[in-house]
Amino acid sequence: MPNSGDFALAQANEKNILLEEIDEVIEEENLSPSLVKNMVLAIAITLTLLLPKIYISSHIYLTSLKINKLLNEYYSLEAENSTLKAKIEKLKFKNRMNVF
Repeated sequence: MPNSGDFALAQANEKNILLEEIDEVIEEENLSPSLVKNMVLAIAITLTLLLPKIYISSHIYLTSLKINKLLNEYYSLEAENSTLKAKIEKLKFKNRMNVF
């Protein structure tokens, strides 16, 4: 079983290899550093604008699920309440008839 030191070393190695490959692609494609900086900035701005929308949409969805569950429970309790009231009325009527 590899220890955490080996894992950290492997991660650092992969990171260096990835950075070298990115540098090679930038040199091969003749991409200027300002163009790369602008692309990264555009991606960051896009994520900054989209992530709150995604969070809010998912939060609204989860809240609506909770509301629907509570509404279903409310309706079932309301129906149970009306049947219990009807049973109580029957018992009251039966009790009145037994008194006389």
